[in-house]
Amino acid sequence: MNKSRRKTWIQLSILLLMVFIAVSAYFFWLVTSQSNYLGIGGRKEGNTWVVTKLQADGAANSSGVKINDELKFIDKQSVNENRLLNNWLIVEQAKSVVVARDGELHTILFSKNNRNFKVFCIFFIIGLVYLLFLIGLSKKQLANNSSKRFYQFSVLAIFTLLSVVPSSMGNYLGRLIIILFISAFPFYVYTFLDKSKSTNIISSKIVRFIGLVGLVNISLMLIVYCVQVSVVLTEYLSVGVFYLLGFILIILSISDLQKRFSSKTRKEVTQVNLSLISLLSFVPLFLFYILPTGWVAPFYLVVIFTIFPIFGVIHLLILSRFLRYRYRMNQALLYFILAFILSFTIILVSLLGRYVPLAILLCYVFLLIYSFFPLVGELILTVKRNKEYSDPVSLFVAVEDERESISTYIHDTVIQDVIYLMKIAEEKESSIAKEVIIQELDEVIFNLRELCSDIYPLMIKEIGLTNTIVSMIEQTMKKYSVGITYSIDTKVEHYPVKVNNFILRSLKEFMNNSILHGKADEIELIITCKDEFCEFKVLDNGKYVQKKADTHAHFGLEVIKEKLILLGGELLIETNDQTIITMTLPYDYLKGEMI
Repeated sequence: MNKSRRKTWIQLSILLLMVFIAVSAYFFWLVTSQSNYLGIGGRKEGNTWVVTKLQADGAANSSGVKINDELKFIDKQSVNENRLLNNWLIVEQAKSVVVARDGELHTILFSKNNRNFKVFCIFFIIGLVYLLFLIGLSKKQLANNSSKRFYQFSVLAIFTLLSVVPSSMGNYLGRLIIILFISAFPFYVYTFLDKSKSTNIISSKIVRFIGLVGLVNISLMLIVYCVQVSVVLTEYLSVGVFYLLGFILIILSISDLQKRFSSKTRKEVTQVNLSLISLLSFVPLFLFYILPTGWVAPFYLVVIFTIFPIFGVIHLLILSRFLRYRYRMNQALLYFILAFILSFTIILVSLLGRYVPLAILLCYVFLLIYSFFPLVGELILTVKRNKEYSDPVSLFVAVEDERESISTYIHDTVIQDVIYLMKIAEEKESSIAKEVIIQELDEVIFNLRELCSDIYPLMIKEIGLTNTIVSMIEQTMKKYSVGITYSIDTKVEHYPVKVNNFILRSLKEFMNNSILHGKADEIELIITCKDEFCEFKVLDNGKYVQKKADTHAHFGLEVIKEKLILLGGELLIETNDQTIITMTLPYDYLKGEMI
């Protein structure tokens, strides 16, 4: 990081921390001064206000208030004069209410509870940890559109966590932040889902619709702050925005599934379905707060589930190379983190089990686990491929991949040529010309020699690695219409023979990928060696596209990656204006005899 960028990063980090502390201090004062949580939801039916919702952890639920009670007075004032009830359809921070039930009036006094303070502290800690993680992650992050939107989304999510408790108390700033997050959330989900440059007509309509909804929501919030609006608009801002959010998420999920099924030829960056995770994360909110199911649960428990999409967003952006974090962690640490998250999720689900039927809970848990399986699988695979040590599983996978490649090559070349000769020999009416047999056998011998050369080039022992690389380059230029320039450090000869064999095969594979998959006609090979390692860099003017099955790719890049892990090396592929493949190989290899 250069000095100017470091200075900017420090200034933005300090500013963000100051804003976080200021907002936290304001909300902390608000929560401590008005810590009693009632949890009463109401609705106006004609000229009468009726209790429609009682939250499980609210003081009203344990004080005698019942669903369908008619609200008459709040703290000895008429319900029509209560601003919170008329603007947000809730009753909060009241010491008493008068309700009508079965033709009789009942005065109910509320006892104090500290639920708001405890829950606010939990969300404050989560938000602070996430903010510190965000600042650390951004230190080495290069700015691009996707990374900027990720940080915008994350900052908005952090302040949304701080606003959950104040919003439930009817605080206007808290409500404004919540509405802003609900309005912007579908846009960010769509942005992280769509990695292509162009969008179809349906996608463009979705973006415009999301933007229009967000503009309307913010405008209505500003109006509510100034004047008292009608009951219809109040119900929309209190409940309707959540219905609209669910509708948009369902559309995004269907659109994402349609893209996955329709684009059979395009390989997705990840199999994680972010739209499905986002939709499922809001299911508890709908079941316990929005839909008239009759089920209630503590609001803090419901809101925690909405954090889950952040894991999917971070994972997707890392795999798409929009975030410069590469899961550099020990495998044991990964298992610890996954075990912690799984245990935390089990605790949340078990708490939900107190408020929802078992059948509904099992269906939800099944879908939630199903949506996260691809993320966990890709996370484990990514960490295993970046670890600095070997294990039997990695070795087994590498060997099996290579055996499959050799088998496929022999089947598609040598065996097919022999079958062709056999068919000619079986034709009784035709005589086989000697020249035809010799020509076909020469082709078979050539293919077998080429395969043997790929597996174990004998030339390395005779003329050395440098000259063998030069010979391989000359043969490649004769075989293909490509120009190859090279610069080779003679220190590359310091590797053992078997490692030299791996180096030669890898460089040949890199060039084959540039020619066959990238359609390159200019390639440059640069080999530079330092005290502890050598760096092998292949640059070309093509556009690299890896094909899953290709008979020309005798030893795929995935196998090379696995072998590099065994040698303690690293492979990096950059595909911007040109393709750059960089292989770093240390002299102090771990298990080079396995190659």
